[in-house]
Amino acid sequence: MIRMTVLGILCWVHAAAAGTHSLQYFAVGTTEETGIPKYVEVDMVDGMQYMYYDSTMEKPTFRMDWINKTMGPDFWERRIQYIELGHNMVKSSLSKTVQHFNHTGVHIYQSMGGCELDADGTRRTYASHAYDGKDFVSLDLETMTWIAALPQAVYYKRMRKLTHTANRL
Repeated sequence: MIRMTVLGILCWVHAAAAGTHSLQYFAVGTTEETGIPKYVEVDMVDGMQYMYYDSTMEKPTFRMDWINKTMGPDFWERRIQYIELGHNMVKSSLSKTVQHFNHTGVHIYQSMGGCELDADGTRRTYASHAYDGKDFVSLDLETMTWIAALPQAVYYKRMRKLTHTANRL
C-alpha cells in the first residue's frame, strides 16, 4: 500500500514533461542460495533503470544522475525504508507460500507494480505477484482488493485482507 502511494506521487511529479511517463518496480525473492542474491529489486522511470538493490548490498545504487542531484536526503531515507518493506514483504510472502504448498527446494516469488501518467492526466496503476513464474495474485486498485489468479492463491488473498484490516484498526 505504501509503495503504491509513492508510485502515485512520483507519477504526479513527472507530469511536468509532455508524453506518457511510467514508474515501475520489479522485485524477486528466492528461497535458497542459488548463486544469485536472495532478493533483487529494480526500479525504473520511463523505461530507464534508476535504482538497483540486492540482498548482498549494504544500500541501493541509484543510477540516474538527475535523481542523485535533485533529490534530498529525505528521499533517499524513504527509498531505503520502502526497499526494506518490499524485501520483507517478498520474503514473508515467499515463506508463507512455500509453507502453504508444502514445497521444498528452490522457489521464486516475484512482485511488480507501477503506474503510468499520460499527458492528458490519465493515470493507470497496477500491482501483481507471481510464484515460480506463474501469476499468483494481483491488486485491484479501484477496490483495493486482492484477486487470486489461481485457486491455490485464495489463502494469500485472505491473508492480505486480514493484514489490511488489522492495519486500518
